[in-house]
Amino acid sequence: MIELDRIDRKILAALQQNGRISNLELAEMVGLSPTPCSRRIKRLEEAGVIEGYAARISPAALGFGICVMVSVKLAKQSPDAAEQFMTAIRDQPEITECLLVTGNVDYLLRVWVKDIEALRTFISEALQAIPCVAETSTMVILDTQTSNRLLSVSGNAQGGKAQLARSARGADRA
Repeated sequence: MIELDRIDRKILAALQQNGRISNLELAEMVGLSPTPCSRRIKRLEEAGVIEGYAARISPAALGFGICVMVSVKLAKQSPDAAEQFMTAIRDQPEITECLLVTGNVDYLLRVWVKDIEALRTFISEALQAIPCVAETSTMVILDTQTSNRLLSVSGNAQGGKAQLARSARGADRA
């Protein structure tokens, strides 16, 4: 396990704000020269702390006017049913997030569709047609108050210090 130090946390905070920042700008921001900064970024990537880089795209710009959360209850909780469900939804482009949850449902899905007709079609033909699905419930999102909230990298999060598995290639070298 490696522990994130103050500089690692500064790097993570800066990259969350601007994933396109140049290594030179980032190095200046966190008080390192470019080469050690680049090494730290590579170590964070290899350790799985940085999972990737992406652009945030407006759903409305692509014609997606409706976002819903769909709770899904399986007919029975078994590894086979879970695998059947995951296989069936894996290639559904409408699903942008799938969460395994506790409580009276098994999964919570974030789904983006163009309109109500597309939602009806998705629910009836993509979700309710899966044999292991017993029940679905749909909640239309009317407004989003907070989205893409950045993770706290200050080290003050509950659960103590952030610790990460070292990569097999010696990601603990800074």
